[in-house]
Amino acid sequence: MTHQMALDIAQTTTIATAVVVTAVIVVAGLVGTGIYRARHAGAREEGYRLLAERSASSAEAMADEIKGVRDELGEVRQRLAALEKLLSQIG
Repeated sequence: MTHQMALDIAQTTTIATAVVVTAVIVVAGLVGTGIYRARHAGAREEGYRLLAERSASSAEAMADEIKGVRDELGEVRQRLAALEKLLSQIG
């Protein structure tokens, strides 16, 4: 084996090692990024779930309040009708 062949093999080995190390680092980075995104996606979904629950609870409370207002409005209409009837009898 000549000195030039030994240098060529050494250079090829160095380049191959650098490529393999770079590939391992890139794959590890992608896996790490995937894990990071998965964890944060889970946290976001939990937050959205809690927000949806609070929203549903608020909607139910508002529906109850609207029903109460409608009931009171019905009573006011009945009293107003009775008052109009009374006023028409007087006048």
